[in-house]
Amino acid sequence: MKKFSFWFLAFLTYFLFFLMLENNFVLAGFGITPPYFRNDNLTRESYYEQKITLVRGDPIEDSKVEIKINVPGANDWISIDKGNSFILPKGEKSFPITLRVKVPKDAPFGRYKGNIRVTVAPANLPEGGGVAIALGAQIDVDLNVSKQTIFDFLVKKVEIPDFEEGHKWWIFYLPGKITTKITLENLGNIPLAPNKVQLAIYDHSKKNLLESLETKKIKEKVLPFKTNVVNAYLPTKIKQGVYWAQFKVFKDKDIVAEGELPITVHQYGTLPGYKGYEGFFGLTLKDKIIFCLIIFGPVVLIFLLIFIVLKKRKKKKK
Repeated sequence: MKKFSFWFLAFLTYFLFFLMLENNFVLAGFGITPPYFRNDNLTRESYYEQKITLVRGDPIEDSKVEIKINVPGANDWISIDKGNSFILPKGEKSFPITLRVKVPKDAPFGRYKGNIRVTVAPANLPEGGGVAIALGAQIDVDLNVSKQTIFDFLVKKVEIPDFEEGHKWWIFYLPGKITTKITLENLGNIPLAPNKVQLAIYDHSKKNLLESLETKKIKEKVLPFKTNVVNAYLPTKIKQGVYWAQFKVFKDKDIVAEGELPITVHQYGTLPGYKGYEGFFGLTLKDKIIFCLIIFGPVVLIFLLIFIVLKKRKKKKK
């Protein structure tokens, strides 16, 4: 009896294997990591994205992926970088996709729960039939849209690339342009940048303070939950040479990063690819006023004289 059971099981296994080959069955494991899409700190107009990896155990052929989003009230906010239907190429055991959510500016506050269903099946079935085994997995979704705005960030890195010294433009002086590159991780739920950046420039010995610089104008912003670089631009009059810069980065009134970096200033016109301050917009406020007086002052004076002359003529006629 035992002998019969052994041979019966062996025959059944061989038959099922042959049947699977004939019908292009794929008995391969399929999974998702991580199996969730969550964020508790969203607000209106927040943007958030998360990487999800699709994993197959035996990718012997192309597979077609179908994704269905079921998050009541938030279906239209969520998108996938690869789309809702795409092909997993054979040979790829792991395949990353990115889930994105963009909260509308008029979104009702509250928690949005649901799931994203991912199914995988053979991409090319033979003509005349064949049964495809569709594998599936689920991504749990939990998104909270709150009234509270969170302004918080972490400074990951500060750099000051080489730059050129200032130069003469007509009768004016255009300063050198220091670019302070700040890598930020946005921990909040709104686009943000530092409130202020300060630089103290010292000579090579670190004993003599040459300039104290500050800017609150940082145009770039880092999107919520992202890490990116913002640039703080500061004008300087220091000449060609090597110096030390002590930097401070502010969040509101608090210093969140400080340190010192060596900086190298090159002679004007010698640094490939460098773009400094140019023309009128590179002038200081004082020089801009002087420039406007020089250019437009005579024109204003001429119109004023014409106005006075015409006024006198009108009086004589009377």
